[in-house]
Amino acid sequence: MKRNESEQIEEKSTLIDNIQKLLDKDAIKELWYNNCYLIDQGEVDAVMESFTEDAIMDTGPFGHAEGRDAIRGMLGKLFTSELLFTKHMVHMPLIEIDGDEAVGKWYLDCPTISGEGEAVWTQGTYRHTFRRVNGEWKISKFTFEASYVTPYDKGWAKQPFMHDA
Repeated sequence: MKRNESEQIEEKSTLIDNIQKLLDKDAIKELWYNNCYLIDQGEVDAVMESFTEDAIMDTGPFGHAEGRDAIRGMLGKLFTSELLFTKHMVHMPLIEIDGDEAVGKWYLDCPTISGEGEAVWTQGTYRHTFRRVNGEWKISKFTFEASYVTPYDKGWAKQPFMHDA
């Protein structure tokens, strides 16, 4: 059965849209993975390039900030006095693209050294909103929900959060 020209055009358009979504998902993953490396190296200024000017950051026990300058200040303090060492291991990305907006979520497992020098396990879920700005994906909302932040020697089964009794 021969397809008409209209069906062929529609099929090509769908294919192009699907390819673009794959490229967008890959760009968003690359953006986030690069940020994790930069955060672990203490490169807060470089990380800030990936945020929109009006970005919001909500990290529960680690703080809340609105706007790029406030986020820079919060991260600067966090990674110089409260988290002396981090190695982000993010996995299981799920990303939904809707035009120039996207939502992504990842699990995080992160060995950490606290400001007091204590070895800590941090686990939770990142949920971010992304916006395409001048052809580049940027983070417009950054959310982290902790499942546990626990001393290494006690573990999440005995003490799911650092300040539990």
